Amino acid sequence: MKTDHKFHPPQSATFIAEAGKLATEFGWRAKTFERDGEAVLVALAETDPFFERFVWIYNLERVSLRCMLVSKETVPKKRLASILQLCARINEGLPFGCLEYSFSDRVLVFRDSIDLDCGPLDKVIGGVTARVLNLGRRYGIAIEATLKGEKPEDAVKKAEAG
Repeated sequence: MKTDHKFHPPQSATFIAEAGKLATEFGWRAKTFERDGEAVLVALAETDPFFERFVWIYNLERVSLRCMLVSKETVPKKRLASILQLCARINEGLPFGCLEYSFSDRVLVFRDSIDLDCGPLDKVIGGVTARVLNLGRRYGIAIEATLKGEKPEDAVKKAEAG
């Protein structure tokens, strides 16, 4: 089915304003910047027990959005093997998004991406933001438990049991 509707990529200021509305709704202080063809909004999730910041990255060339929820805790070297196993166990059942370990920062990051031509800008940004936040809400306790020494498989089972 063809349509006469032509998608017009949002301007970076329009994207920043829309993502900024979400940061404001959550009461997060946010900073914006542009780099290498990307418009970025970083919000500090100061009241969250598990996560430090939420990041929206709009790739202007690809017209895509990448959202990341970054954990507060640095992964100790002695827990790295367990944390990598935790990532694999969580990711195995996910229909979207993923949990990644940042080797350079030694933190965990939930991430999801979407093309911005999938619908109205506010709905696309809101939808992917909600998906990433829901992953954090669901599995934050598994991250904390694994960092404290619990077996990853037990931590995931507890998180998924709710």
